[in-house]
Amino acid sequence: MNKSIVQTAVLIGAGNVGWHLGNILNEKGIKILQVISKSESSCKELATLLQAEYDTRLKKLAGDAGIIIVTVPDTQINNVIDQCDFRDNLVVHTAGSIPMSVFNNRAINYGVFYPLMTFTRKKPLNFVSIPLLIEANTTANLNKLSHLAGLLSGTVSTITSAQRKIIHLGAVIASNFSNHMYALAESLLTREGISFDLLKPLIRETADKITRVSPLSAQTGPAARNDTRILEEHLKVLAEDPEIAELYKQISKSIITFAGKKKDQDQSKNTI
Repeated sequence: MNKSIVQTAVLIGAGNVGWHLGNILNEKGIKILQVISKSESSCKELATLLQAEYDTRLKKLAGDAGIIIVTVPDTQINNVIDQCDFRDNLVVHTAGSIPMSVFNNRAINYGVFYPLMTFTRKKPLNFVSIPLLIEANTTANLNKLSHLAGLLSGTVSTITSAQRKIIHLGAVIASNFSNHMYALAESLLTREGISFDLLKPLIRETADKITRVSPLSAQTGPAARNDTRILEEHLKVLAEDPEIAELYKQISKSIITFAGKKKDQDQSKNTI
């Protein structure tokens, strides 16, 4: 077996990330030897799909694997690592906010294999378009992860833990916060008997637009125009929703500030 190339893998965790990584690795010819998860049902389901062994006990971790991938939630990573004997196997976690140093004095060969994407179990994704951010404790391990990541994704970047922390923060703001705004908009429309489906074409176009121009340039709406009349009218509608009203005010204020920065930038360009 060529030790410089990953040919086998063990998954610790059978949730959304584990499900997607297990399937794409299997598709690319990486043999999944074992799936370990505290949930026997999800563990067995994924292992059966991948034709792998499965167990709910970390002490039964396979002794020899090309890579061990820890895909459990961030809050469980420390506890999982504490219970594992990784021997000299390469082990990685897939978390955006946890530094690689979590493996210090707990593993010999280690790193990070972070797919920058939101995952839903059993929902197909085009993995080649998903950025994979990698990090490792040695050059040899980094080369191994780089080769593996290149099999899965068209965008592979070597990123430090500090950089990944900022990227993860940006991802939370761009994805999780945006989704919360969709939920708030849905609640406003639903209580008036209006279908949220009406907003979906707008949401799709807004997301598509920033693939062509910067988000700052793409910004529209009453706050971007500093249209105080419309802003005040909206706040009247939100009079019975003080939390949403406050959020509306703060975000509108931020948009106005950013719009001002863009105006200053445009004026600066015109004077050059």
